[in-house]
Amino acid sequence: MSSTKRMRMIGFVVWGLLLLAAVVSATHIVETAHKLGLHDWQAFTAPALIDIVAVVGKLSMATCFTSTFRRSGFRLLMAGGVLSLACNVYAGDNLGERAFGVLVVGAFMLLEHHATKAGRESIVPPVIPEVSDELRAKRSAAGRKAAETKRRNAKIAAATARKAKATAPVSPGRVPTIELNADMALSE
Repeated sequence: MSSTKRMRMIGFVVWGLLLLAAVVSATHIVETAHKLGLHDWQAFTAPALIDIVAVVGKLSMATCFTSTFRRSGFRLLMAGGVLSLACNVYAGDNLGERAFGVLVVGAFMLLEHHATKAGRESIVPPVIPEVSDELRAKRSAAGRKAAETKRRNAKIAAATARKAKATAPVSPGRVPTIELNADMALSE
């Protein structure tokens, strides 16, 4: 199994655990909201607000984004996880409920950290495009032609500079004439 397939599988497991943690901790978040004095409709929106922070963070970690944005997404995901963890501990009525809440959210956060680290360190072999012999020959010919043109242009520029220096004025009233090539002449 290739490393890309393994990373996809790890990502799938982490997404599943994220959703499981959101479902399991939803009742604890509602209970925490009630304990903090929120009314029914407000308490029932709290899980969405906390879990949406985590989901947006997870979505922001996609490889299509810049590394800075992905790091920000990871922090957002962990902030949502910490909020969920705090609600699970605060709302648990006994040690077992609190431990289960810590287990679910803590396991998710630990796996997410591991998956993120694995994604950064995974080795993906570079894709090297196949180049035909015909294309390689065309590129060589074009390179030789470009180098020849560059040398010729350098010689022309040097000769033009020597001519310009040779025809520089010797008295303040004289205006120089500089010949660029046999067909053209510039004068003021």
